[in-house]
Amino acid sequence: MKSLYAVLPFVISIFTSQALATVTIVHPEPRSGSALDLYAIELIEFLADKSGESVTLQAFDGQIGSQSRKVEMMKQGKLTVDWLGADRTLESELIPIRYPVFRGLLGHRLFITNQKTEPTLAPISDVEGLKSLTMIQGQGWADVNVLKSAGFRVREISSFENIFKAVNAGRADLFPRALIEPFSELNERQQYENLLVDPHLMLIYRFPMFLFVSPQHSDVADMLNSAFETAYQDGSFIEFFDSAPLVKETFEKANISGRTVIRVDNPHLSNETQAIPETFWLDIEAQ
Repeated sequence: MKSLYAVLPFVISIFTSQALATVTIVHPEPRSGSALDLYAIELIEFLADKSGESVTLQAFDGQIGSQSRKVEMMKQGKLTVDWLGADRTLESELIPIRYPVFRGLLGHRLFITNQKTEPTLAPISDVEGLKSLTMIQGQGWADVNVLKSAGFRVREISSFENIFKAVNAGRADLFPRALIEPFSELNERQQYENLLVDPHLMLIYRFPMFLFVSPQHSDVADMLNSAFETAYQDGSFIEFFDSAPLVKETFEKANISGRTVIRVDNPHLSNETQAIPETFWLDIEAQ
């Protein structure tokens, strides 16, 4: 029989290696000028720290392309996590972390438009007034179904950068962007001199952005869910959200109170997402 003293170092080594094991989370490279993407990455870092586990974040090394491609890569486990607008299909294919990362602001939409279209938006006051205009979205985005369900004319395009080019050239009228997105995106793309953020309208529908995790990495999903729950219980997530430069800048620039609000339904959410308590959603009017 081996001596206890001979076995003990081996046992200690096993427990030490387990304690030092690092979880690697592979995420998409942030898009150029996207403060939203940087916020999402900082949120994952915040949750990793909240979990108490040793976590390394790593941007995917290589081209990904459209959202449809990203989803396939997540199914295969090549990407661990992404931040996406929720719908029933995504929630069935990936593992959703059902805490709205922007407290629902993803469904508060401003329009990136061009100099020619902007004056025609001022008198619009309802859904019917928007139906004559062409909206453009990324290929495979969950917003496409929401906008089409509301009766809007929607084009899809695979290249994120080409969306800006299309609106700038007048090949599309409106690029609906979440309240937190358009100002930083246009600031990064000043070469498109014909583009601006429309100051008149805000389109609203219930639409959360979730962190989604690859089905191949359920341990990461468990970690993020637990960390989110802790961060809500101790109030630290609300502090993280309120202090984020992106959120502060959004409310400084968006002029929410001066906009005409147009609301549409989103029939594409799962029952579980529709059941998320109101406490997790931001009251935009109170804000």
